[in-house]
Amino acid sequence: MRPFLKLIGYIVCFTFSLTGYAQDSLVQRVRGYVLDAESNKPLEMVTVVLLSNQQLSIYTDSTGYFILDNVPLGRQGFQFSLVGYQPKTVVEILVTSGKATELNISLTESLHKLDEVTVSVRRNKTQALNEFATVSARSFSVEETRRYAASISDPARMAMNFAGVANNGDLDNDIVVHGNSPRGVLWRLEGIEIPNPNHFSELGSSGGGISMLNANTLGTSDFYTGAFPPEYGNALSGVFDLNLRNGNKDNYEHIFQIGLLGTEIATEGPFKKGGKASYLIDYRYSTLALIQDYVKLNGLIPDYQDVSLKLNFPTAKAGTFSVWGIAGANKLLTAPAKDSTEWTDDDPNLKLNNHSMMTFGGVTHQYFINTRTYIKTILSGSYDKSTRRSDTLNTTDNYNPVEVDNGRPENIAFRASVLLNSKLDNRNTIRTGIIFQQLGYNLQQNYYDFGARQWTNLLDGSGSTQFYQAYVQWKNRVSEHITLTGGLHGSYYELSQQYSIEPRAAMSYSFKNHKLSLAAGMHSKPDHISTYLYRSNVYTGTGIYPNQYLDLQRAVHTVLGYEVFLPYKMHLKAELYYQYLYHLPVEADSNSGFSIINSESVFALAGTKPLASKGKGENYGIDITFERPFADNYYFLLTGSLYRSTYTTFGGISYDGHFNRGYQLNLVTGKEFYFSNSKRSLIGLNGKLMYTGGQRETPIDLPQSIAARKTVYVANAYYTFQDPYYLRIDGSLYYKRNNRKATHTLSLDIQNVTNRRNYSYNYFDVRSGSTRYIKEAGLIPAFSYRIEFHR
Repeated sequence: MRPFLKLIGYIVCFTFSLTGYAQDSLVQRVRGYVLDAESNKPLEMVTVVLLSNQQLSIYTDSTGYFILDNVPLGRQGFQFSLVGYQPKTVVEILVTSGKATELNISLTESLHKLDEVTVSVRRNKTQALNEFATVSARSFSVEETRRYAASISDPARMAMNFAGVANNGDLDNDIVVHGNSPRGVLWRLEGIEIPNPNHFSELGSSGGGISMLNANTLGTSDFYTGAFPPEYGNALSGVFDLNLRNGNKDNYEHIFQIGLLGTEIATEGPFKKGGKASYLIDYRYSTLALIQDYVKLNGLIPDYQDVSLKLNFPTAKAGTFSVWGIAGANKLLTAPAKDSTEWTDDDPNLKLNNHSMMTFGGVTHQYFINTRTYIKTILSGSYDKSTRRSDTLNTTDNYNPVEVDNGRPENIAFRASVLLNSKLDNRNTIRTGIIFQQLGYNLQQNYYDFGARQWTNLLDGSGSTQFYQAYVQWKNRVSEHITLTGGLHGSYYELSQQYSIEPRAAMSYSFKNHKLSLAAGMHSKPDHISTYLYRSNVYTGTGIYPNQYLDLQRAVHTVLGYEVFLPYKMHLKAELYYQYLYHLPVEADSNSGFSIINSESVFALAGTKPLASKGKGENYGIDITFERPFADNYYFLLTGSLYRSTYTTFGGISYDGHFNRGYQLNLVTGKEFYFSNSKRSLIGLNGKLMYTGGQRETPIDLPQSIAARKTVYVANAYYTFQDPYYLRIDGSLYYKRNNRKATHTLSLDIQNVTNRRNYSYNYFDVRSGSTRYIKEAGLIPAFSYRIEFHR
């Protein structure tokens, strides 16, 4: 690693020496679009004013586009106003010299035309982009994914700081929302569902070790924790609704970054000067292997690479076309020592050889039928394939490898979505759409059962199926203070021949600096295809899938929210929620405690009997958020949750769920320090505290496990043992320097600065006949150098 750090030092010194000292009065361009919030219609003649110098202003053109030149560097504020619309002010927008600042804004039409000058609505800066979202939703920016300590530009790791959201381990980005399984999270990109967009993920999971979603290409996006609007289906716990930003259509800009986690290069700009079409491309290659000898990665040697792109083609009469996509590949290896005395829980006797690849992308077309109505069509496809083999070294055979499991899952999918949005008037908006998915699969997974001393076929199936969804939703602005939304979502899953029709409704009432919200609705999702193709060891023969006709998992969400804007730019939000889950797959055995709600991937099914959709669950609690968004060079986000998550077995007995931590507390804070009034250089400090209750496990019956040569749990004691509490402190430091056409950033991001090894889980080790305890990762540093520059 030392030569690598020297290389970064040489690069930094070289680039700084090239740029030299710039003049004090550095300025930059701010550009973007202003749209109608409900209809997405471009708004012409919107006045854009720089708050620190109100003589610097501009009007938007006929496409809603604006360019504001000569904006001073640093954190700036802007006001957007148009007759007939509620004005909007955005502040603390970071302006740097290396890259033009993109600022896309939506304005809400006033209900009372005579009051447009005097109406002033104080808005939550984290309000969701989706105008149909009422509760349990917030937007997040790319800057937040970079700023929050240990988020490493990952949307999922950043979301772990939000109320009601917990992590599921230090080495992956699985998120647990309100005690639900991580498998209940939906990922959407550019308005359509995508497969799990993470490197090093398990089959059937929703997270992984490293996100394939690159912060350089992401735009401001939304995240939901419950009571979703009707357009969102196939989700029970949370939704990421992500957007890729468009490339700069006016100028060529570039990014180069090198660090311990990866080397990255990005470029964007117009296809031709003066045109409207643009491109944005980013490539990344990992360098994680450089730190494997210095930090505890549990013996893993990870390697990955990915590429992201978006091409945008506005036309004069045919609407706007965009082509987008992400592709990635990774491999995960371990090389245990050929000496049993060196095997530890951090470097176990396990030889992994996993290779995976994934690609997904699509074409989007948006066309305005008239100024109030548009239709958006998306065609997309995805393909993923992986090979997995695990071996252990045989101490009696010269440490030769002995295979213990293998798998070759492969999936291909085609999706289509058509959305029609119509703003009927300044009070009413309707959105309706249909979604079609063609899902192809070829799944193979085998493992060696040490208890039975034989190989077991976990998955063996190939074919295709379809998943249909449709929705309609309506929004009515009763007054400037009261908003009602409602609608229906319907779905049909061909593989299990099950359907669901789900009514949903919400309302909000704003008065002075307060807001009350209430939402309720039904939700459903099929489980991962692997659950339906699981081959139970109770059955023999080819083509027998006892889980094929499981019902859709279903839930009823209710949320009551209250928020208030406080002095000193602070904001307090509280949400009471209750979720009733039913038709959950559970093992069809009155003596069993297995439920799919406690699982993280398909491997949880190993050894189970056929499942039945007879399980139930309950999640209830309160989420509190106390926040001061970035202002006056500092910010903080304090979130806390008290909750309980339970489930009911096939036999009708209720237990605490695996993810029922009971409580969690997160504190994220940071401050920036400028060196001069020119704001050419700054230092940023960020910190994070995560404190939660431990997850729950079923105690292992050690004597019975030794006798059976496999894990045997204490009967009727499912998830009665709570792991020790989880405590982790993260920190980050960055130095940013602006020169004439470049911005340099040196950053150090440290996960677990105290090197506290939290408890992870325990398991029965057949070979040693003992219970082994595994700990989470220790200190993980991420040092990087980044330069943004333009021509």
